Amino acid sequence: MSGIWLGIDTTSSVGSVALLKDGLLLTESILPVTGFHSEKILPAVKKALKDSGVSGCDLSGIGVSLGPGSYTGLRIGLATVLGLASGWEVPVKGVSTLRIIAAALPEGPVFASVRARNGEVFAGAFSSPDPLSQEILPQSLYSSQVLEELLSKRIFSAAGSGRSEISSPGLRWVHPVMDLPRSSFAAFCACALAERDGFDRDIEPLYLRKFNQRISPE
Repeated sequence: MSGIWLGIDTTSSVGSVALLKDGLLLTESILPVTGFHSEKILPAVKKALKDSGVSGCDLSGIGVSLGPGSYTGLRIGLATVLGLASGWEVPVKGVSTLRIIAAALPEGPVFASVRARNGEVFAGAFSSPDPLSQEILPQSLYSSQVLEELLSKRIFSAAGSGRSEISSPGLRWVHPVMDLPRSSFAAFCACALAERDGFDRDIEPLYLRKFNQRISPE
């Protein structure tokens, strides 16, 4: 993985910003808990670039969490990324939040979840943490009962805010500190996916519900 990548996540109540160079972490910061994401992202990006001695125009790409997650935070994050990408003339690659969570897990089949409403969770499972690995449980919105049935015959390393809704014996939950998506893994996954599939012309929020709305840089 080559080049300098900016990673941004705003899909949870605690977002983050990171810079990677050739796959190695330069800096990563958690956004302040107080205030709105719209007030916190740009100062965090500015500080990350300054601390690393990097200009926005030096970036090879921007990786961003597409969701599922906070509706408001997600839209703020994507709109900010599109503005930065346009101003710096830098390409963008979006990544599923579930992929980002899964990429931080140990080797082996991995499971990621994001808590939804009414006992439901957004969830997906992959053959390994590799961002290019096969999806073995489609990323979707599930009831806890359905997930427990689907996951009962395999063992997965698991993380995500949906842990409180699922009691499947097949899930080996890691430390809760890994439940939130990290911007460093957003950048890591985006770089790998862009090398395989190319960059995104449009960014489409991944709500994993019945509604979707496309955000286009044009």
